[in-house]
Amino acid sequence: MSAPRRKLAVVAREAGVSISTVSKVLRAYPDVAPATRTRVREVLRRAGYPLDSDAAGNRREESELVDVVVASQSSGWAGDVLAGLADAARVPGLALVVTTVNGREPVPRLWLERLFARGTRGVIGLDVEFTDTQQAYLAAYDIPCIALDPALSASEVLTAILEGTPPYPHSMAAG
Repeated sequence: MSAPRRKLAVVAREAGVSISTVSKVLRAYPDVAPATRTRVREVLRRAGYPLDSDAAGNRREESELVDVVVASQSSGWAGDVLAGLADAARVPGLALVVTTVNGREPVPRLWLERLFARGTRGVIGLDVEFTDTQQAYLAAYDIPCIALDPALSASEVLTAILEGTPPYPHSMAAG
C-alpha cells in the first residue's frame, strides 16, 4: 500500500500557492504559470499524488488523434495541406481533429482543455497563433506542436508528431 497522501492545504503551503492553484494543477488547467505548475507538481509528486501528466503522456502515446488548428481565413493552401495530412494519417491509423479559429485571433483556451481531456499525439497549426501559455502547456505535457507553412510535407509533419521531434526551425517542440 502506498503512503497516505497529504491534504491539498499542506501541499499548497509547501509549494507556496493557494489550494485552488494546487487543484488547477491537478486538473491540468492551463491558466497556471509554467514555473508555478512545475513547483506544485514536484510537491505533489513527493506527496504521493498521481499526476495527470503521466495519464496525459499515456493518452498521447495511445491516442490515434492528431489535432489540426486552422485559421478560417486561410488561403487555398490550407485545404491542400489538410487533404495531404488526412491521406498521410491513414497509413499509421491516425485520425485528424480539425478546429477552426477566426481570423488572426489566438487559439481559444477551451480548445486546450478539450485537447487535454481527449488526448492527442500532437498539434499542427495552419496559419494560427498559439499563445505563450498554450505553448508552455503543450510543452509541459510533452505534446509536440508544429506551426506549418505551405512548404512542408504532410508525411514529414506526421512523422515528426509521432516521434515527438518536430524537425523544423519554426516548430514549437514540446519539452
